[in-house]
Amino acid sequence: MVKQDVVGEQLFEELADNAPVMIWRAGADKLCDFFNAPWLQFTGRPLEKELGAGWMECVHPDDLNRCLEVYNSAFDRREAFSMDYRLRRHDGAYRWVADNGKPFTRNGQFAGYFGSCVDVHDRKELEGGRKDLISELNHRVKNMLATVQALVRQSFSSAMMPKDAEQRLTTRLMVLSRTQELLADNSWRGGDLTSLAERILQLTAPSADRMKVDGPEVFIVPARLQSLAMALGELGLNARQHGAWSSGAGRVELRWEWLEPDGLHLRWQEYQGPAVSTPQKRGFGLRLLQGMLPGEAGGKTDIQFDPQGLVCDITLKIAMPPGSRESG
Repeated sequence: MVKQDVVGEQLFEELADNAPVMIWRAGADKLCDFFNAPWLQFTGRPLEKELGAGWMECVHPDDLNRCLEVYNSAFDRREAFSMDYRLRRHDGAYRWVADNGKPFTRNGQFAGYFGSCVDVHDRKELEGGRKDLISELNHRVKNMLATVQALVRQSFSSAMMPKDAEQRLTTRLMVLSRTQELLADNSWRGGDLTSLAERILQLTAPSADRMKVDGPEVFIVPARLQSLAMALGELGLNARQHGAWSSGAGRVELRWEWLEPDGLHLRWQEYQGPAVSTPQKRGFGLRLLQGMLPGEAGGKTDIQFDPQGLVCDITLKIAMPPGSRESG
């Protein structure tokens, strides 16, 4: 009988050591008396270090109390359990593992638990990234809806003629759409200023030869990108309806340069359009340029109603060198 038990144990260990998962066994006293070769290869520790409660030394400190609570509670109730925790690998890195334990009996008596562990770290990281993306998209959708509501309200409250209101609203919504397209192209990390300016100004410029966009490469994070897109959209609308693009020969130049140590200066300048004068009433575009843009993008706006053509200087704080990508 003893010989059969020895042969059975050897066969079990042979099967366990060749299994594609980490396997452990604990006695009725909750102390582990076996770990297979994959487990020992994962932790890089000898068997004697893992036996008993030694395996707990490799559990991440932040996960240990939760891990022990699940483990002890299941043992006391003689129930199967499943839990995820971080286990230190032989190279010192903590990896998420899925641990499943199940009670077993010998001769009709509770004898302990068998358990198996699988490395699920990559899956966990992927799930975490997906949750972050969903959260970010939900946040953006809420912001987008709020912005659309504001655009609808401002478009119809400030425009005298229904057709004028329709055109302004359509353009403003297209500005939002093109900004989202640019963000999507860059996995929602932000967008290049040149690409943004060209996409937005194409909505209002009569032709490509009547606009000029020039400046160093600058990559801007989403929140500032949307504010700047809306500002450029309003400047374009104004140029098309009242400024340089409302005449047959008028043109617009948009240039930007880096300002040390942490700023970006943009200049919008109109040429050869009708004479410009200071408006008696501030419309939505002017309020956005002088209020929301500085407030949200951390900069300032200076608008000059020069008779020769509108000039708008925008300074943004973006804390990055030219040609690099803004962080934060």
